[in-house]
Amino acid sequence: MNLGNQNFTLIVSDFLSLFFPNYCTLCNLTLSKSENLVCSHCLSNLNRTNLHRDQPNQLHRRFFEIPNLHYVMSYTWFQKDTAIQELLHQLKYEGNEAIGLLLGEYYGKELSQYFFGEWDLITTVPIHYKKQRKRGYNQSDLIAEGMSLALNIPFEPLIVKAVNKKSQTKKDRLERFDNVESSFQLLNPNRSLRDKNILLVDDVVTTGATLQASSQPLIRAGAEISIATIAATRS
Repeated sequence: MNLGNQNFTLIVSDFLSLFFPNYCTLCNLTLSKSENLVCSHCLSNLNRTNLHRDQPNQLHRRFFEIPNLHYVMSYTWFQKDTAIQELLHQLKYEGNEAIGLLLGEYYGKELSQYFFGEWDLITTVPIHYKKQRKRGYNQSDLIAEGMSLALNIPFEPLIVKAVNKKSQTKKDRLERFDNVESSFQLLNPNRSLRDKNILLVDDVVTTGATLQASSQPLIRAGAEISIATIAATRS
């Protein structure tokens, strides 16, 4: 595209934004040209954990079944009736896929300031194919894609959920571990991941049961594991 065409595109974009402005998905204020989906003010209100600066940290205690666990990180602390709950709700239940990419990219950019060359691959906690078919996507895949762009690390789905277990919401810790037992397996059972450092991504960590269970086939294939989520509940 030549310079004249580029200028014309910018003029058209400015004209359209004047009459059809974009609004923040949280507060409905008009977004500036440099903002995307969520305004800077709403983003600044996210309760960031900064746990990537503190390793090991309090989240490590939730993953006692992952030997030699490297890093455990979460972008924000999860709280009810806050911006992060609304963003994740829109991502999971209202079809707003762009939020997953946005959050993943923002978190990936933050991590890129502290880590370089730590991981060979990014993968995600899968959801059962029936749930994914109904929703149309796995929200954690979208987050991982955003992180992959920011960190310049390949994203590859490596795990499948073989059993559609019942909801974890009202179960205690031991019941959750039992509920997810043997639920996950490698997409390619013959895949060797020996000496691979893998960043396992999910949207939210509560007790850690699902992340622990989904890490097991990766560990059996020889991988070293780190964990990153967009939100974490406080213990």
